Amino acid sequence: MAQRLNHVEIGSGKPVLVLHGGKLDHRHILDALEPVFDGVPGWKRIYADLPGCGGSTGFAHVRSQDDVLQKVATFANAAAAGVPLAVIGESRGSYIAQGLGHAHPHLVSGLALIVPGGTSAAQGTLPEPVALVPDAALIAGLEPALRDRAERLVVQTAGIVGKIRQTKLPAGALHDPALEARVQERFLFSFHDAMNGAAFDKPALIVAGRQDSIVGCHDAVAMQGRYSRGTFALLDCAGHSPGWERPELFRALMRDWLERLEGP
Repeated sequence: MAQRLNHVEIGSGKPVLVLHGGKLDHRHILDALEPVFDGVPGWKRIYADLPGCGGSTGFAHVRSQDDVLQKVATFANAAAAGVPLAVIGESRGSYIAQGLGHAHPHLVSGLALIVPGGTSAAQGTLPEPVALVPDAALIAGLEPALRDRAERLVVQTAGIVGKIRQTKLPAGALHDPALEARVQERFLFSFHDAMNGAAFDKPALIVAGRQDSIVGCHDAVAMQGRYSRGTFALLDCAGHSPGWERPELFRALMRDWLERLEGP
């Protein structure tokens, strides 16, 4: 089977590569990000499915996160057509985005890292799930697969639960568990420590949820010193889905990053 990194392109202009969270595909992050670009022309969004996810096929040989990064870098190089990409990564995708910025800096004009983390010993101190805007009746009436995800929402609304049903559940059914298991065995980049000790001096944004029970916020907080041109936002009343849970603030932060990419 031929290798194919499935992707969806929206808009025209300067390229923005968007990388989704683990074991999902592009649909949930597309839903969260497209409102950012309403009335903001000049950006071509490239929403890619990572190897083993969504419609991407032909990656049976992928054995590590280094392999995943190499496939994404090859795709990014072709998509950029000689123009550096702005890269947005969410959750697992944020780790790949960091890898691109470190190992392939010529490809990257800036980074937006949404709910990054999950790669340090701080994972042992994750907060318990808490709903600050709860809807117990809504959650109780959901089917088990959807309830497992919705229970981790900090803001529990029918609208957000509907988005999970429409995007994350079907995406989760498409991911390749064998590829995921192989990558988990060599999850960290071979240059992980060097990357964590290196500086990134291009426009950056780090958005974390204060109540994130999936990856926590410790890793995101620890990143601040590496990004000399980074805006750091730790959002209260937000977990692992800040684009859905705090959409207005999320949109403002993302638009500020886009403006900084344009230059002073």
